[in-house]
Amino acid sequence: MSGREEEKMSIKAWVQSWYNPELRKEGDNRDYFVDNLKAFLMVLVIFGHVVTSLRGVKEMSALYYFVYTFHMPLFVFTSGYMAKGIMKDGKFRVDRYFSILWMYFFFRVANYLLGRQLGHSSKFKLLEVSGAPWYLLAMSAWYLMVPLLLSMKPLVGVIVATMAGLLMGYVEEAEDFLAISRIAVYLPFFAIGLYVSKERLDNFLNKRLRIPALLLLAGACGYFVFVGNPLKPIKKIVFGGTPYSATLGELEPYGFLIRGGLYLFAVLIGVACMFLIPRRKMWFSYVGKYSMAVYILHIFVRDAMKYTGVFTEIKKLPGRYMFLAIPACAVAALVLGNPLFGKLINWISNPFRSLKRKKA
Repeated sequence: MSGREEEKMSIKAWVQSWYNPELRKEGDNRDYFVDNLKAFLMVLVIFGHVVTSLRGVKEMSALYYFVYTFHMPLFVFTSGYMAKGIMKDGKFRVDRYFSILWMYFFFRVANYLLGRQLGHSSKFKLLEVSGAPWYLLAMSAWYLMVPLLLSMKPLVGVIVATMAGLLMGYVEEAEDFLAISRIAVYLPFFAIGLYVSKERLDNFLNKRLRIPALLLLAGACGYFVFVGNPLKPIKKIVFGGTPYSATLGELEPYGFLIRGGLYLFAVLIGVACMFLIPRRKMWFSYVGKYSMAVYILHIFVRDAMKYTGVFTEIKKLPGRYMFLAIPACAVAALVLGNPLFGKLINWISNPFRSLKRKKA
């Protein structure tokens, strides 16, 4: 075997090692697949929240809608997958539930006060949720549904959740009020994540489908960016927060089928992404571990840049510079997910946890 062939083999083995969850230190029980998946998704979340403040570029706009077809469904799936911990010994963990609800109030109030401090005047509407904090409120609602979902057979639970999501589009009153629309629309993905065990997920990810997954992901992304956004006539439906009548217009009667198609597309792209996510500890895994810090702090940074005119200055640059937002979002995730910020946000989410541990 030539030296070049040996080098190729070593690179191949190195890449394959990314997907070997057994390569971890003894006693290390973290699920690095979940950490790495959340790190990837946090970059997409930041991108989605930042790109709307930049200069409009056709390709960036198409990429934005492509990302929104799957990144929130996949994030909700991950939340459902991790939500098994809300039940302990058959009992609902009230402390964990109130921790996530408290973080919603903290996020809303802190974000409002930051805006006021920077000269952005707006009314504080606690029950109307349209910005980033909606996810924390939704999490508190999904947590309450866990006992009910676990009492059902998985297939029944997924069908019920899917029907709720499909039918919610016909409820015109459920828009931003308590994020009810999004809670229902994304519920199927939470339910799927809740029902999937670690063993079944590991066995599924062991299938040799990474190359087809890469081709599917690249093909779908390339179509959106270089051919055009195929969802342009119905693009607002991907956000899940508005009724069919306001989103689809004359296509409202077919909203049930259209959202069903988007569900299938989200599943296909989400599964493709999961096949490409490393399953062992990587240099960026800490971002997923401290994803709560990234989720909250990036909104503060974005709003500070918006209210102080930074984005206004950036938009004066030629359109090609807008593409720098992609690596910038990755850097932001790496910075905001560092352990210092992560531990601070974890403490804020439950400041009495350390006291309980000391007493114990």
